[in-house]
Amino acid sequence: MKACGTCLLAGLLLTTAGLPAGDYDNPVPWSYQPVQRPAVPEVKDAEWPRDDLDKFILAGLEQENLKPVGDAPRAVWIRRASFDLRGLPPTQEEVEAFVNDPSVDEAAYAKVVDAFLESERFGERWARHWLDVVRYADSIGRVWNAPFLYAFRYRDWVIDSFNADKPYNRFIAEQIAGDLLPAKTVAQRRDQITGTGMLALGSLSLQEGSYEQFILDQVDDQMDVTSRAFLGLTLSCARCHDHKTDPVSQRDYYALAGIFYSSRTLSGLANRHDLTRAGYVDPEMLVDLPAAVEEPVGPPQKLPAGVHSMEDIRSLGNPKKVPRYDLDPHFCMGVVDGDVRDCELAVGGDPYEREAAPQRGAITIPGLPPLPPIAAGSSGRLELARWIASPENPLTARVMVNRVWQHLFGEGIVRTVDDFGTTGADPTHPELLDHLSLRFTEGGWSVKKLIRSLMLSRSYRLASSSGNATDAEHPDAGNRLHWRMNVRRLEIEPLRDSLLQLAGRLDLARPEGIQVGGTGGKGRLGVTQSFLGVDDPFRSVYLPVIRDGVPELFSTFDFPGPTQIKGQRDVTTTPPQSLFFMNSPFMENVAGEIASRTSEMGKDMPESIRELYLFLLGREPLPEETADATALLESLEGPDQAARWTTLVQALLGSAEFRYVF
Repeated sequence: MKACGTCLLAGLLLTTAGLPAGDYDNPVPWSYQPVQRPAVPEVKDAEWPRDDLDKFILAGLEQENLKPVGDAPRAVWIRRASFDLRGLPPTQEEVEAFVNDPSVDEAAYAKVVDAFLESERFGERWARHWLDVVRYADSIGRVWNAPFLYAFRYRDWVIDSFNADKPYNRFIAEQIAGDLLPAKTVAQRRDQITGTGMLALGSLSLQEGSYEQFILDQVDDQMDVTSRAFLGLTLSCARCHDHKTDPVSQRDYYALAGIFYSSRTLSGLANRHDLTRAGYVDPEMLVDLPAAVEEPVGPPQKLPAGVHSMEDIRSLGNPKKVPRYDLDPHFCMGVVDGDVRDCELAVGGDPYEREAAPQRGAITIPGLPPLPPIAAGSSGRLELARWIASPENPLTARVMVNRVWQHLFGEGIVRTVDDFGTTGADPTHPELLDHLSLRFTEGGWSVKKLIRSLMLSRSYRLASSSGNATDAEHPDAGNRLHWRMNVRRLEIEPLRDSLLQLAGRLDLARPEGIQVGGTGGKGRLGVTQSFLGVDDPFRSVYLPVIRDGVPELFSTFDFPGPTQIKGQRDVTTTPPQSLFFMNSPFMENVAGEIASRTSEMGKDMPESIRELYLFLLGREPLPEETADATALLESLEGPDQAARWTTLVQALLGSAEFRYVF
């Protein structure tokens, strides 16, 4: 098997430093050490902080003889808050109500944050952050890119979990062992089983010639997503050898691998060794959700009538349109316990050169607590879930708090959000990270409560610039100490959704039914495809993600490759991004629809320009902007008023003020 790039890079770095790559005696990293309760620092400017977290920020600035910039104007702040919480711009009515709210600041800001947190749009926005982390996709990828027909159930489960403010420790447990957790109702049991879909989303080769290699690859994928998503650790780097940089041995890896080795993954797809008459798309490889609390969980015992498999598709002959699969309300992707057994250590990752298997869960990672004992007949997923979701685990809360901070402030306290190991970055404010981690766990692991406290802080309220040209010469120009807010570019989802909303086309309903077709093969009926495209009116989170088939618009704006675990997206600047705003059919259509509404605003050109600025940017234009817009409109030839306004609309939509959050 191929060595992973991270392992090769780590080995190269260590060798370059004069250290033997295979015998690196690594001290316990900071992140493995217990969470401490730091004293809240004293600050000179006692009037500035609004929350204890502000004192940690201000203390760091004062230590360097620096000061934070002033607060952002209310119109700027509400746009920032709306995109952060809902992924959509605020309405004109919301902006006006907040800007003109006579309440004291604390009450006015809290009113906005609370309303946005209660919106159903919140779950759609924050679920997409999480889906990046767990390599969500609606197809398996690789050579035979067959569709995951029921991946959408997991996606919707994530959305609903964030909206319901499901405690994060429960959120963890349901994704690792939802089928093994007790439940009071059938609805609760079905819901938590759906959460295990995270473990079934891996990109694997269904045509892998070695069945044992396929299983070990699947286990490695599950190890990788579990350890990096929840712990910020690259445990899969110890698959072939002891970890190059972290104190994780190969025996530790296989002690944890045995847990997933003892589980059965039901993704709705069969590899070449499990093929039946149904083909690669096989409903017998799905979870049949129980109809009673105590009913065992496993594959369906009886298949429903309709189109559910690859063979069903082929039996339809050669229809003119790509046929749709029928939806069964009782099916989902997920994981259940399988044949319980420890996993023999694969020497060098070779599935056919094995050594004695370590006992499941018997890890000895310095600094981390031991796993609870695993019963002989249990896979150990429940014990693993409890170990990760424990407040005694020093990594779990730190990693999630850091992810939330990064999404709200643009950079994590630990800049490497998916890597809390030795090769990861040190925290810029370690005491603040521990302070927030304790608040998180002691506050019931509530993500909404954590977000609320961060957004009502003075640190979140800061402007993104001091307003003068000397910011680049500031002693902390990189904003490591957070003296200002980071400017952030909109990702493709809020960008596309905002354009649709402004054009009056956005449909906030969830699309119904299975929205992927094909079988993973070749030809018109074989190639896996989405029935929803970028021109459809639904929110971007609901568009299927086809591996090796991400829409060009999405990849242009740095949508992560859906085989990657990506807690922080890349931000590139490329010519195709500018060309999209200038001449893409999507942009021209949206601008035209907005302009048609603008042309009805009235015959008074300055007033129409004012209304347009308020509608698109949430503020009134400056006098020179009104003059420039008027000059542009008057310079355009032709009697078509809508076409002239379309040009102005397109110019404003392509501006940095629209594309960025300040």
